[in-house]
Amino acid sequence: MFARVFILAAFPFAAAKGLRGITDVACSGTGLPKAPACYGGSLLVETFHINVLSVDGNVGVVDLKADGAHEGQCNGAQFQHNEGAITIENDSCGLSDLAGYDYTVQYCSDQDHLIVNLVKPVNVRVVLESQTCPPAGEV
Repeated sequence: MFARVFILAAFPFAAAKGLRGITDVACSGTGLPKAPACYGGSLLVETFHINVLSVDGNVGVVDLKADGAHEGQCNGAQFQHNEGAITIENDSCGLSDLAGYDYTVQYCSDQDHLIVNLVKPVNVRVVLESQTCPPAGEV
């Protein structure tokens, strides 16, 4: 079973970008994303989108999408908040092409952005900035 973790960040970073993605970026706050909310960003040939569809207390629903060399989409993935981390269950919703990726996602409520921390196959961070949500039914 694949479960990916959103880590609610309460530690500061400063901003700098290089070939390895974001090396330092401001990230603070302990809140949850508001719904609906959409985030997107890219690194080299990969583009990532996370759309928060709903949040109800410590649970919610997101749509995930990756475009590029490794593509995948997951609509309606459930997440749960527990002790500072949000875990997304995405093992059965179309992201099999991303099975070789290990990652966590931090939500920075003070900056209203997400940081994707890819660990495997490469160690890199990608900031997903808040953006306008696509029309209903699109990710």
